[in-house]
Amino acid sequence: MEARHRDILRRNRVKLVKTIKVQHITNFLIQEDVLTETMVEEIMAEKTSHAKAEQLLDTLVTRGPNAFMMFCKSLKESYEWLSKDLLEQDQKRVGTTGTRAVQCEEDVLEDKMARMNLQDSARGTEILREKELNKLASNLGAEWEKLAIELDFKKSELYKFKEDNKNSVHGQIFDMLCTWKGKQGSKATVGNLVHSMIEVSIGEDVYKFLLDEPRG
Repeated sequence: MEARHRDILRRNRVKLVKTIKVQHITNFLIQEDVLTETMVEEIMAEKTSHAKAEQLLDTLVTRGPNAFMMFCKSLKESYEWLSKDLLEQDQKRVGTTGTRAVQCEEDVLEDKMARMNLQDSARGTEILREKELNKLASNLGAEWEKLAIELDFKKSELYKFKEDNKNSVHGQIFDMLCTWKGKQGSKATVGNLVHSMIEVSIGEDVYKFLLDEPRG
């Protein structure tokens, strides 16, 4: 998937997760070879509609250059207004001659500058507290596993988090975050964790409180 399409999905993640019911669109995405039946089974295995939608979005960004357009097309029947909105956002990033606009490159540069500023700022260098990790664990959904991989956890460690907290997804995520904090020590900062979440396209709504809330 092209960078601009990934960025559009990231910026619209909250709206998409709240709106779409994945069962309305998965058959079309299988038919168009965007998703496999196994992928759909994994998506539908998630317990909540919210988690299903998050898993779908996380999968789409790995599915090649046509995935975004096919996703928009799949939305057309049940969510025509949403499909139109996404396509309009895409068109705004494309120049009138049909070439890519510089906007996407500017967005990438802006993101990089924001990360640098955050990591160098007073807030960005503060070590995360357990109560902040607890709140973050509540905000994270199915994307917590890709964050864990970004934080250098092995698949075997993810399995242990799940086994140790079989009855609580929140517990699995909180355990992972606290383990990361213990490993990182003084490097377990707001800036470093937010940087990792940006790297795996986790929506800003998940971690915005870390940037906005004053330390008590």
